[in-house]
Amino acid sequence: MATDSDWIDCPLKWTTINTFSKRSRPLEIFIENKTLYMLQLDQDCLNSGERIESTFKKVLYPQSSWLTLVANKSPSIAPAVGGGLKYRLVDKEYILYLGFSNPFSGGHVSFVNLSKVEHTAKWAFDEAKDGSFKSSEFGEHRLTAEVVDGRYCGSKRIVFRLE
Repeated sequence: MATDSDWIDCPLKWTTINTFSKRSRPLEIFIENKTLYMLQLDQDCLNSGERIESTFKKVLYPQSSWLTLVANKSPSIAPAVGGGLKYRLVDKEYILYLGFSNPFSGGHVSFVNLSKVEHTAKWAFDEAKDGSFKSSEFGEHRLTAEVVDGRYCGSKRIVFRLE
């Protein structure tokens, strides 16, 4: 479940928060690497929407976290935001897949998977089905995804945690 550590973010400028609040279907993507391994971004895919704050972190060091804000442009006819991420565990054969969406209709959805099987980042987005708490174990690793209240402008936050 979400803890106080979920609020350890990279500092955001007020102009970024103001821009984020004016967009439709905003979503905070929070990734926490609680392992001893570095995560290297292999591929990212935004099926819809755009990044508002920085980009997806290329390297997530052990015991670190990163926040990315995604949203859709306000004048969209059917606004939605969604995508997928593919990270490799450096010095391991595992691949971490994260899928997320704030669809035009329905609730937030997420997907987590840690495996040795090659897929694309878009596959992770396609596999995102619902926003319920997800937890799985793979070897010595535990992977969770949880939709919680966001910190910025009343949006939701999907917390992806690899332990």
